[in-house]
Parts: sequence; C-alpha cells; structure tokens
Amino acid sequence: MIYDSAHSHAQKLQSRDYTSADLVDAYYRRTLNPKLNAIVISNETEAKQLAAKLDQENDFENLGKPLYGVPVTVKESFKMRGTPTTINYPPLKNYIADQDSVIVRRLRDAGAIILGKTNIPTLLSDSQTFGPLYPTANNPYDVSRIPGGSTGGGAAAVAAGLTTFEIGSDIGGSIRNPSHYCGLYGLKPTHNSHQQDGHVPPLPGKNMGFAALSSTGPLARSVSDIELAYNVIYAPRPEYRRFLDIKTGHPEPESLSGLRFAYYDELLGLQAGKDVQAGIQKLTSRIEAAGGSVTKISIDTQLSERIVQTWARLFGFVAGQDFGWATRKIMKFMFNRDIKHSRLNAKKALAEGLSLNFKAYSNALYEQQELIAEFHRKFEEYDFILSPTSPGPAFEHNHKHRDIMLDGQAVAYLDYCFMFVSIYNALELPVLTVPSGLNSQGLPIGISITAPHHTERSLIALGKLLENEGFVFQPPELS
Repeated sequence: MIYDSAHSHAQKLQSRDYTSADLVDAYYRRTLNPKLNAIVISNETEAKQLAAKLDQENDFENLGKPLYGVPVTVKESFKMRGTPTTINYPPLKNYIADQDSVIVRRLRDAGAIILGKTNIPTLLSDSQTFGPLYPTANNPYDVSRIPGGSTGGGAAAVAAGLTTFEIGSDIGGSIRNPSHYCGLYGLKPTHNSHQQDGHVPPLPGKNMGFAALSSTGPLARSVSDIELAYNVIYAPRPEYRRFLDIKTGHPEPESLSGLRFAYYDELLGLQAGKDVQAGIQKLTSRIEAAGGSVTKISIDTQLSERIVQTWARLFGFVAGQDFGWATRKIMKFMFNRDIKHSRLNAKKALAEGLSLNFKAYSNALYEQQELIAEFHRKFEEYDFILSPTSPGPAFEHNHKHRDIMLDGQAVAYLDYCFMFVSIYNALELPVLTVPSGLNSQGLPIGISITAPHHTERSLIALGKLLENEGFVFQPPELS
C-alpha cells in the first residue's frame, strides 16, 4: 500500500477498497522520519480529521475529486494556513502563515490530505538540506549522504514511502538534484513562479514584484503521479497570466520510434562521472533499440559561460531583493567563498545581481532573452536533449562545502551541485528528471531531459514511454 502511486490510491479510495483514514494512518505509522528528518512540520491532527470526514458515506461533495483522500506533502517554503513557513531562517522562526499558497489551495480543493511540510536548507540556497532550525535531512539510500536540496526533505519523504508525491520548487536544480539523488521522477516546468503564488521567498510582507529562474513542480515515484499533480496544480490562472495552456505543436510521443534525441555529458570542462555516463548510455541504448535516433552534441564553451553568468546575475537579483545593503554584502562574501574554487566564472555576475542596479538588471534580461533564442535553435534538429543532472551520485554530508570526490578527482562544490542544472533555470526550459537505476553502491542516478518551452505534456508522455522501458523507481532498503 505504502508504495502505491497516488493515482492508484485515488482509484482505490473511490471504489472503497480501503478508507482514507486507513491510508493516512499507514503513512503516519512509518517510523523512518526520525532517521531521515524528511518531514519537519506534521499536520497529523488536521489530516486525520479530514480523512475521517472524507470517509463518511454521505460526503458526495468530495467523492470524485482527482486526489480524493490521497496523502501528499509540500515543501516547507509554501505557505499553509496555520503552519510555520520559516525557510530554515531564524528571523522567520515565529512566522505562521495566515493563508494557503495557490498550490496548497489547489491540492486541498482536489481532495488531497496534506500530511505535513518537508525539510529545506536556509533560504533554499543550498544543494544540501540543513540549517539552524531543522535537523539535517538524510538520504534514504544511505543516511550518511545528502538527499539534495532545496527540496531535499520532500525527495527523501517520497523515496522512503512517507508520502505519495511532493511539491517542490527549483531555482538552481532544487527539484532535479533531489530527484536524481533519491531515484525519483521530478518535473521542473517552464519558468512558472510568481510573486502572488504564496511561495517564500520572497519574504512575507515584502511585496516584491520580481520573479526569475524559479519553477514549482512535483517529485514522484511514477510518471502517472507527475501527471496527476501537474494537472491538479497547473490549471491556467489567467488573472495572473500564469500556468497558461500554450500549444506548441511539439510531439506528445506515443512511441520512441522516430524521435530525435541529442545528449551531452560535459559542460565547461566538467565531465560527468562514470555512473552518470553509464546512466546516459543505458537510456540512449534503449531509445535507439526502440527506433529513436541519438546524437552526441557539445554545448559551446562561450555559450555555456554566458548562460551560467546570466543565471548568477539573475540569482543575485532574486536573492538580494529582500535584503538591505549590509546583508547583501554578507551574502556576496559567503557565495564568493564557493565561487573561488569553481569553474563557474560568476563572481562578477553575482556581485552585479546583488548590487540591485537597475541597468545591470535590464542588461541581464536582454542577455537572457538572447541566450534563450540561441539555445532554442537546437530544437530545430532535436525533439529532446538529455544531460546529466549532477556529475555523480549523492555525496556524503558536506556542510563546509568542501570539494567532492568523483572517480578519484576533486570537483568544486558549486560545480558538482549546480553546473548541469543552472543553465536550464537561466533558459527557463522545462526539464524532466528520469531515474536510470542504481550504481554499484546502491545509489540512484537520474538523467535530465529537456524540450522547448511549454512542452510539459511532451515530457510527461516521453516519461511514460521510458517508464514502460524499465526506467522506474527502485525503493531503498530501509530498516
């Protein structure tokens, strides 16, 4: 029951094969959370009350909703009325949300039962999940390793069977890296976050109007749950000009035959490790055997540098807009410690963003659009592009951001965590992370697949085909 999909649970609850109360209780009876620190805010009292209400025979108002009685979790950064939204940041430790984010509201309206909120790093600004307010989150495949960040607690919860699916957010791999490290499917949609969606940051009460790079999206053990979550949460919101249903004409494939794939495994001189290369090879071999074409490509060094620098510049504007000059100087110092060891030539770009200079901001938007147009030309030749998510598997906890060993070589922390994912935030492209299997240590490896803007339906259709080809979630061996 625990590892059944949300889609399966919804069907069985509709047909009364079991009750929502029994299902919710089964998830709460899991005793793994103290070992993983995945869920940091429990919603148990409200969840059990709602489950009992839904199980009443005369509750026809809810019967038939797509997530009727299905337990889910959301990232701590989404406002949920009556619960903390601290983003692991001490100045917000006493902040209690007075309203639901649009995503929480849509989950509730669809009949979902929210089990709780999941662990995140401070200010969502790390690829690990730790901070002063919550204990360090652990990877269910090896608790000495990270589950990723910033949706690390959510990925650990889904992989460990503490929930059905999770809703996360992604400004620099925060959906995709956790999915990769925890063996899940994860969808980062085309850039879709906005200031009125109830996500923090921006900090409560600031009323900042600039959003860039970030997307909100689901992590799940199956593509059917990715699709279910996507359908529920991203119905058009025309009053804010968001989540619009844009028709692109891109194929929603029914077969791998005839599809054109490209892949790359190196960026700015950083080569994917042997485990990730094996995952890409496994995926491309299966595609070719099914009649698809696969071509290895490279991303021009100059183009890559421009994209990464644009990401860093825009990240500086997003991260800095909530804070005064003194705090932004501290942020600059902290980020520069990591940049100093990195291939990412982004020190100047990040400083420009943190300056909040309007001219630099305008130049960054101009450059971003030029880069989007230039990269988009690749989709004239290929339907989908495959790439590493991270160059290797989940690494051991590393709060000091020391270099990470990959196949006997030291890789700078920023390069390992952000090199392959940040470019798609800068380009605002949708990405589906797909599990390719476990390495020799039993650690998951996920491969990322991108397509043109607003082609989430195409990526979901492709994900179903790959799932049928054996690219599936493999549960951790937990005790």
